[in-house]
Amino acid sequence: MNATAFYQKLAALKRVTTREASQLTGLRVPAASMALRRLASEGLATPLKRGHWMLGKPIARAGILVTAAADPYPAYLSGWSALRIHDRLQQIPAKHFAITLGRPGDKDIAGTIISLHHITPELFDGYEQDPRAEGFVASSEKALFDLAYLSAMNRSQVGGNLPETDLSGLKWRKVKDWISRIQSQPLRQSVERNLQRIRGQNRQSG
Repeated sequence: MNATAFYQKLAALKRVTTREASQLTGLRVPAASMALRRLASEGLATPLKRGHWMLGKPIARAGILVTAAADPYPAYLSGWSALRIHDRLQQIPAKHFAITLGRPGDKDIAGTIISLHHITPELFDGYEQDPRAEGFVASSEKALFDLAYLSAMNRSQVGGNLPETDLSGLKWRKVKDWISRIQSQPLRQSVERNLQRIRGQNRQSG
């Protein structure tokens, strides 16, 4: 099977494992792996991690990269990355910021750094599928809350300042709803202080 025929059989997919490619094309796993590497050399596939591939020309697919980084746990883009997607942040973040139920840490996926941050299950919400990222993205309100929450959890490098951030039209009542879900009063108060600081920096009223 030539590379063109191989690619056509997989073209409808965005992500594929080597084993799935083998099953879909009828090739043995080693042959499928070789064919995928050939596609990668032609710019039609990108290796995400061992045995996992992103198909198509390499474009900004942050959601797919985050999914691969957090696998097998769910994850969504948040913080700086979500604010950028929602056109609220001018500068481009150096890493893709994501929330997961899995282990935190930075992962290099296809040459892109994914910064994973763990959050408790009761706060793992406030996101939806976004075609701009081809994955799950937090709302502006949840993205801001996540930054304030993680900063309050003694991760000061997560929050910080939000320079050149447009917070106009932000529904602060939704942010307060997220705060109310925090059971610990000291933590809740710390998150509130972080959000007040952010509002003061950006001179916005909600």
